[in-house]
Formats: sequence, C-alpha cells, structure tokens
Amino acid sequence: MLNEPNTLPVRLKIWQQNLNKSLATQESLLNSCKLSEYDIVTLQEPHINFLCNTHANHRWHVLYLTHHHTSPQTRTHACTFVNTSLDTNHWKQIPFPSSDVIIVQLTGPYGTCTILNIYNNCEQQNMLHMLNGFLPHNITSI
Repeated sequence: MLNEPNTLPVRLKIWQQNLNKSLATQESLLNSCKLSEYDIVTLQEPHINFLCNTHANHRWHVLYLTHHHTSPQTRTHACTFVNTSLDTNHWKQIPFPSSDVIIVQLTGPYGTCTILNIYNNCEQQNMLHMLNGFLPHNITSI
C-alpha cells in the first residue's frame, strides 16, 4: 500500500502564535507532539536565520511572503506552515505584495477556504491600506 498524502479534511485545525523572533520558542513549538494535530500553522515574528530562512521540520511546507527571497532587506514578519499530510494539489499561495501578509487558499469538498496570516504592526497602517486595495479587486478569486 502506498503512503499517499491525505485529502483535505472537512474540518481544518489552525494554530496561530507570535514567536517574538525566538528560536527556542519556535523549536519548542515544532517539536511539540500537539502541533502535529494541526493542518495550518500561522506564525508572526518567526525566527529568521542568517540565510533568511526560518526553521521547520519534515512535517511542514513553509510559505514565505511573496517577495521574501527577492527582497531580503525586507524583514519577514510572518510565515505559514502547511502540514505535509495535505495534498499539494488542494492548496496554493496567493501572491500579496507585503512583508506582513501571507495568503493560502485551500480547496476541497467544502469549497474554497482562504486564510490570511496577517502581522499587524500597531505603529503603521500600511498593511491595512494594502489589504483595502487588494481585497475588492481579488474578491472573486479568494
């Protein structure tokens, strides 16, 4: 019997956490047995190493900001992890031009589910203005 990825569950379990850039907190979270029960992990202020990557393990696909690798001078404020048990044919990342938002869209028997992982910097409103411009023009695709 082949070990194939599961199809999307009808009920998604999502974990959200601000890590305050702490490597110890991120590694503790990744090594937690409880985390394996989740389908999506949305992180704000993840630890980013000197190679501009975050830490993950074999259980997760890491989604970075759309311009993460093309604009390394921009601080990454969010990462989204998608459990490898979810079929890659049933989810995709939707591009968004901000260092504060990652959008992932899942499709399945329940229809379409779009998840926005948003880092909200309380000192600036740039991300909110970008969302206000993006959402009306993309509402039919999300």
